[in-house]
Amino acid sequence: VVVVVVVVVVGDARSSETRAMPAHRRRCAALAAVVVCVLTRVAVAARADADFPVRFLDVRGRSSRVIDAATHNALARIDASRIARAPTLGTTRAFVVTPSRTRVDAGDVVDVRVSTTSTNASTNATALSTHWLAAYSPAGADVTATAPVKYAVLVDVDASYVASGAASVRFRLTSHRAETYDFVLFASSTVADDDGVDAPDVEHAAVIARSDAVAIDGALSPMWPRVTLPPGWAGASVRVAWQSGRNASHGATLSYRVIDDDVGGDVVRVRAMTSTYDARDLCGGVAAGFGYRHPGFVHAADVVAPPGAVVEYYISDDVDAARTRYEMTMPVAEDPDASMTIAMFADMGRGSDDDSFTWDSYGRPALNVSGALSADARDGKINAAFLFGDLSYAVGFASVWDEWASQIQNWTSRVPFLTNMGNHELDAPPDAWLGAPDRVPDVFGGDDSGGECGVPATTLFPSPRQGIDADWFAVTLGSIRVVSIDTEVDFTSASPQGRWLARELASIDRTRAPWVVVGGHRPGVIDSTDGPDHRPAPPAGKLNPSDLSVMELLQEHVWPLLVQYNVTLAFWGHNHVYQRSCAWSVVEPGAADGCVAYSSKRDDDVAVYVEPGAPVNIVVGTGGARHTYNGHGHTFTEKSFYKFGYVRLTALNRTHMYGEFQEAGSGYGDVLDKFLITQRDYGGASNATATLIAQLREEVSEWKAVTYVMAIFTCATLGVFAFLVYTRWRDAHVDNRHRFHILQEMDDVAQL
Repeated sequence: VVVVVVVVVVGDARSSETRAMPAHRRRCAALAAVVVCVLTRVAVAARADADFPVRFLDVRGRSSRVIDAATHNALARIDASRIARAPTLGTTRAFVVTPSRTRVDAGDVVDVRVSTTSTNASTNATALSTHWLAAYSPAGADVTATAPVKYAVLVDVDASYVASGAASVRFRLTSHRAETYDFVLFASSTVADDDGVDAPDVEHAAVIARSDAVAIDGALSPMWPRVTLPPGWAGASVRVAWQSGRNASHGATLSYRVIDDDVGGDVVRVRAMTSTYDARDLCGGVAAGFGYRHPGFVHAADVVAPPGAVVEYYISDDVDAARTRYEMTMPVAEDPDASMTIAMFADMGRGSDDDSFTWDSYGRPALNVSGALSADARDGKINAAFLFGDLSYAVGFASVWDEWASQIQNWTSRVPFLTNMGNHELDAPPDAWLGAPDRVPDVFGGDDSGGECGVPATTLFPSPRQGIDADWFAVTLGSIRVVSIDTEVDFTSASPQGRWLARELASIDRTRAPWVVVGGHRPGVIDSTDGPDHRPAPPAGKLNPSDLSVMELLQEHVWPLLVQYNVTLAFWGHNHVYQRSCAWSVVEPGAADGCVAYSSKRDDDVAVYVEPGAPVNIVVGTGGARHTYNGHGHTFTEKSFYKFGYVRLTALNRTHMYGEFQEAGSGYGDVLDKFLITQRDYGGASNATATLIAQLREEVSEWKAVTYVMAIFTCATLGVFAFLVYTRWRDAHVDNRHRFHILQEMDDVAQL
């Protein structure tokens, strides 16, 4: 017991020495720790690589302008009224569309060949100069009533198409819970879009050829697991959600076990909860019309395991047995000394690694951002991810949610994924909300969600939110209290959200969660020229959605709470830019801004905020959506650039927090910004010390019985030894008669 106590005390003292050691020694120690961590994860990472290869869009040799332009879909506004049939072209059979395969697994790639069958093909190409190929699921879908799931402009895929009338297009066939696909060739004249780029004239699009059907195996199977946290989460569990084409009667099941050094524990099987929605739950518009398709069924079940445990899991139902192995790490438990890293970003969108765009497509660089996040999750560089608004940019086209779920599953299946809603998930015109009288409408009244009104986002991607009309929550991950707010609904001081935020911030125990990070979609501090004069008048009773108008409201109603309760960082999106600003307090009358502290740059290019006294502000709307070039270089902005990527935010300990911007639009790029925030020690018992004490007590308890036995044995041994010493002394000082008498008595005793 004494040895154990000495080891604990010396170890704690050595920990104190480590914190005080010179910087170069700390770096060496950190490097050694990293090497050990990497070596221990090599086998698991190698196995994961085989299961989920990371795919990147090759942008080598392309300018940033070209990469940025790839985020925009010129055909975004096509609807049913703008697609016409062209019988004369369709019956000439001038063009043939031929898939390379007639049956594939869901998610496979198919080459689709467009070719000519007659000499008058060039006449058709001249009459309707732009041809584009669209993928439909299911096969035979009415093109005037249902949006395609993907498309490709043929001349963009193969520049020789106009001359040759032949091209081949690669399509990845994601499951949309229909067991067939087919491909339709359209033609139209060209017009310049808003950016001056030639695009199909959707007013005069015409069908000229259609392929045979391609069968899709596994279209109804369980797929796309994502790990999140249940409402009221307090640690030791996570919730896994996934989709399938089968309802609750098919017994959706989650099977999992804790693994340790490849030695597995008992398998636990949990029957999932199942939910869904249909067109009646939406707010009309594209979401309930041209873009609608049934989302299938969302299943969810909880995993209960110790914090930090590695868990392997499978999803299945009565039809499909568990085949694909997934792996995740349980989130770090609440601990003021825990090191924890969260990926922070907004405004993602959907990219493609084939020759096509999704419909509606917005944010092709998101594919590379997702690939970088997958690599980070696989390598243990992030423990969780928080995407604060504008998730898939489906804006009413349900197939995009499927494409997006497929895109992100490599990392959302590994680490907890938190979301809140932005304007492209929730906002709808006032009359659109009339069909949902029980819902709480957004405060801006734009048509940014295409009629979704938050239903797909909250159903498909559950989070710890209070509810669909209360999209706010707070969870503690390690030493970080993450507070999520909804900037699309009323956040004024007297609103339900405003009152909740005040209670939440006031209740945080900084001795247990020393870091507080707030995330919302529209920014509370933004360097932008987008003011109320740049926007049309909002609908009656609605707020002006300009950047500066919303910032003013957040400064009035939210920012005083962030300052009062010493919030560490405020993260925002909406503007597709990276901006890191000063530590911003309440703006005093006559002041130009709210800056109370700026960072200082170290030799290693890390910007350091030393006990800044107010929240540091970061806009990171760089998940893949096209950049918004409207900043104007205000002095409060310390760092700003237009790159795609995310922030890795790490709580190093209770007094130091580090962040870095990982560029990911070009693949897995460089770290473009680094910052460090220090704060005072809020005190409180160290969980690490408490754990050691608990372990010591447990060991003492376990050894207590042994100690009693050892004490008795020791006492008996000492007694015998003392007796022998005494008898030898006595033998040397008494006569033989006396000695014989004693021996005789001993013999008598022996006889008895």
